[in-house]
Amino acid sequence: MSVDIDPAIQSAVIQSSGGIIATLIAAISASVIGKRFVSKKKLQENLLMAQRDIEFLLAVEEEHCALHMEASGKSQKNRVRQLARERDFVWSGKFTPGRANDSPTLQEAKQACA
Repeated sequence: MSVDIDPAIQSAVIQSSGGIIATLIAAISASVIGKRFVSKKKLQENLLMAQRDIEFLLAVEEEHCALHMEASGKSQKNRVRQLARERDFVWSGKFTPGRANDSPTLQEAKQACA
């Protein structure tokens, strides 16, 4: 048993299928690209938040050192940092507020989040 389909109908079915497939490809591509931009924005926001946290912790250290200075005449900053290193904490020194503000990556993140 063989089914004969009019060539005009075959052509119309093939054309409409192509349109549907093209639309699906475009929608999937747009979704993937959109998610990538959303992920980048989230990373930039997290970078700014981390930099602000570092600035806060450095301010806390400064205040703590001032209290030590009032009480004992010594800030104890280097001693406290040495104790932290002995507990296997590492300070790279790369993200001090001055260095972080000069970072091109951070500048880009600030502009993107503004």
